[in-house]
Amino acid sequence: CDMRKIEIPFDPPLNSAREVKSRLVEDHHRAFAPKFTWLVTDPMMRMLFGACILLGVGTALGREELSKRVDDAPWADAIITAVFGTSARFATLVVGAWYFSLFAHTAEACYTAYLCKLSLKMKTGTIIKWALLNVCTGFPIMNKVTELVAVDRAGRLKK
Repeated sequence: CDMRKIEIPFDPPLNSAREVKSRLVEDHHRAFAPKFTWLVTDPMMRMLFGACILLGVGTALGREELSKRVDDAPWADAIITAVFGTSARFATLVVGAWYFSLFAHTAEACYTAYLCKLSLKMKTGTIIKWALLNVCTGFPIMNKVTELVAVDRAGRLKK
């Protein structure tokens, strides 16, 4: 994110000067809307989203079932045993990591929603989109929002 001059075409053309503010506000909301395609196109988000999905699947399976599946695959058992000691310990760590990431990402999403509402003056629907993306990926989304807030503050200070 950086400050740059842009020209916004008013298409369809404005009927009067009174329409300028509402059109600019509408464009503001459209420009600040997050894109769910970032989950696929952004490498960091793709990695974190994939990791969260895998942790969620492991948690949904349960400790016993996850441990059993690891033990049933010789190649997975060899790797997991070498790194974590036992498949039971690995399964416990997967479940713990899932709940920790869920808590941490939800806390970040609350902060993101706070920034979106108070600093960036976004609509509720847009705030919810940012928060959902934040729960899915964590830091990369919160980082985008904090960059937007920094650019917004810099623009306000110049005035």
